[in-house]
Amino acid sequence: MTEKKTTRVNDVDLAYVDEGEGDAVVLLHGFPDSSYLWRHQIPALVEGGFRVIAPDLRGFGDSGKPQEVEAYGMQTIVNDIVALTIKLGVKRPHVVGHDWGAAIAWMYAFLMPRRIDHLAVLSVGHPGVFATPSLEQRAASWYMLFYQFPGVSEELLRRNGWRLFKEIMGRDGDHDRYLRDLARPGALTAGLNWYRANRSPAAELRPARPFPPVLAPTLGIWGSGDKALLEEGMAGSGKFVKGPWRYERVEDAGHWLPLDAPDQVNKLLLGFLGTERPAHEERRPRRRL
Repeated sequence: MTEKKTTRVNDVDLAYVDEGEGDAVVLLHGFPDSSYLWRHQIPALVEGGFRVIAPDLRGFGDSGKPQEVEAYGMQTIVNDIVALTIKLGVKRPHVVGHDWGAAIAWMYAFLMPRRIDHLAVLSVGHPGVFATPSLEQRAASWYMLFYQFPGVSEELLRRNGWRLFKEIMGRDGDHDRYLRDLARPGALTAGLNWYRANRSPAAELRPARPFPPVLAPTLGIWGSGDKALLEEGMAGSGKFVKGPWRYERVEDAGHWLPLDAPDQVNKLLLGFLGTERPAHEERRPRRRL
C-alpha cells in the first residue's frame, strides 16, 4: 500500500489511501481496524480497474480522535465520507464496508441514494434487522454493553497487559496490531465511543424510524464462523433493499472476512461491483423521441 494522505473534513483530519484509476470504490473498516484491514483487497481492486479510496475513519488509525461521544454519531461519520468523496472529486462511488464500516455503508446508501453506485456489506446486516435483535444475538453482542461505561471499560480492557481485550478478541483480525493502535493517546476511548454514540441501551427506547429503502445493487457477505454477528442479521437484510440483492455465505471464515477469506472476498467484489443497475435508474421513464 502506498503512503497515506491526509485531508481535513468536518473539523477532523482524515488519513486515507487513494490508489488506482477508474470507477471509485470506497472501503470502510470497523472496530478496531484502520484502512490496513483492506491490504489484500486494495491491490486486487486496483488491478481490476478501480480507483480505491480507503480512509482511516475518525477515531482510528492515523485520523483524528475526538474524545466526545457525540463526535461519533452515524450521521456525522456519513458526512465525513460525503465530504471526503467531494474533496476527491468522486460523485458516485461503490461503497464497501465491514463491521462498523458496514453500518456506515448501509446508512450512506439509504441517505445518499444518488451518491452511491453499488453497495457491498461484510458481516453486519441492515440496521433495521439489528433494531430488534434476537436473544441469541444479544448474547453474542454482550461486549457492546460492556463498552458503554466511560473510564471503567478503558481501565478494565487495559488491565494486566490488556488481558480482557485479548480474551475478547482472541486470535482474530490483526490482534497484535490492535494493541499498538489502541495504545495511542485517546485511541481506545475514541474507538469505544462508536458504541456509546450508536448502541447505547437508551437508544432502544427511542421510537423506531422507518428506514428509506436501499436502491443500490447490494451484496451482503457473512462468514459462517462469525462469533459476534449471527447470520440472521445479514440473511434478513434483503427486505430493506429495493435494488438487486445478493447474499453470499462464506464457509470457514470468521468475522474478519477481508483477512480470513481474502481471495474469496476479492472474487465476490470484482464479480459484483458495476454489474447491476440501481432501482432508481430502472424506474426512470424512457425519453420520448
